[in-house]
Amino acid sequence: MDINKVIIIVLLLVAVVGYIRLYCHYRRNIKKVHFLFDAIDNGDFSFYFPTEKRNKEDNILHQSLNRIKLFLQHTREEQMEREKYYEQILNAVDTGIMVVDSHDNILQHNQAVLRLLDADVLTHINQVREKLKDEHLAKHETQAMLKGKHVRIIALSDVSNELSNQEVDSWIKLIRVLTHEIMNTITPVTSLSETLLKELNSEELYTAKSSSAEQAKMKQGLETIHKTGTELLAFVNNYRRFTHMPQPQPALFYVEPFLERMAMLCNHEVEIEVTPKNLLAYADESLISHVVTNLLKNAVEAFNGLQSEPTTKASIRLHAYTNEQEAVIIDVSNNAGLIPDDVASHIFIPFFTTKPEGSGIGLSLSRQIMRVSGGSLSLHQDKAQGITTFRIVIP
Repeated sequence: MDINKVIIIVLLLVAVVGYIRLYCHYRRNIKKVHFLFDAIDNGDFSFYFPTEKRNKEDNILHQSLNRIKLFLQHTREEQMEREKYYEQILNAVDTGIMVVDSHDNILQHNQAVLRLLDADVLTHINQVREKLKDEHLAKHETQAMLKGKHVRIIALSDVSNELSNQEVDSWIKLIRVLTHEIMNTITPVTSLSETLLKELNSEELYTAKSSSAEQAKMKQGLETIHKTGTELLAFVNNYRRFTHMPQPQPALFYVEPFLERMAMLCNHEVEIEVTPKNLLAYADESLISHVVTNLLKNAVEAFNGLQSEPTTKASIRLHAYTNEQEAVIIDVSNNAGLIPDDVASHIFIPFFTTKPEGSGIGLSLSRQIMRVSGGSLSLHQDKAQGITTFRIVIP
């Protein structure tokens, strides 16, 4: 065989072997790059391309791939930190935030939404569609793009607390002015009427020249002044209690024995349920007792005021438990009938009452106690079951 042909064949074989080796090397490197991005897509950053005992080209490639991994890992960790930071911010605000897609799936929400909508889990808008119609919830909605898809960002806020606080503050300022002026005016009138009545009842006045008719008329007028003044003083003193709330002195106490003591003071059978049995509350027990006692008294009066016998057994129930925010909830419920809507909207306003002998101070004072204690008192009515519940929230 011609030597030239042999040389050509050898060169061709070397070229083919070199190409095959280069192609295999290229394929191995492509697989390494594919492995890198597949692992990153799956959130797995535990891999490492070795750089020991490798040829120069492999070392350069492996070092580059490791640098890419570290850079993307660092970027991902920073993004996760930012997301946690933003989530903490969202959970710290009182405004509820929901992100809803075009199919009404709830993609994201903060803790305030669960509290405002009284829900444990939110996955679809249908779960809370009726609650979103609550007139106490202010709703603001905006459109946005998220990963190329249209979403709605819904912001919810509870306007009832804000309005309630403003309303109470306004009442307090007004009452303080009124009590100051009325007390200064009526105290000397009452004192004077008492003095005149004493003189009128004395023998000296009865021996005076005035006729018995004039004496009787004068006595009747003074008695009216005294009675009116005394009633007005009692009236003002009631409202003074509302505006001069003592500073709470909170301490830990067991809820079950506390409710048992409250039930003993109630002239009615009371069902008590506490979950868990060793539930503790941190509040001013004396102030909270005023609230519970007043609510139990109102429940008993609701049964006494019924025009006919109830169709079901008269029931008063105390139910204590905790919510997701670990606040202590005490529900005071009765089945004496629902409070009409037109009355329910006014029951917490100071001086409002539907009772002939009522002062209108009980419920407003109870809500004020819970307000200064950092909690709340609200009305909830189950129209289907005919059950009225006053809910005490102790944070």
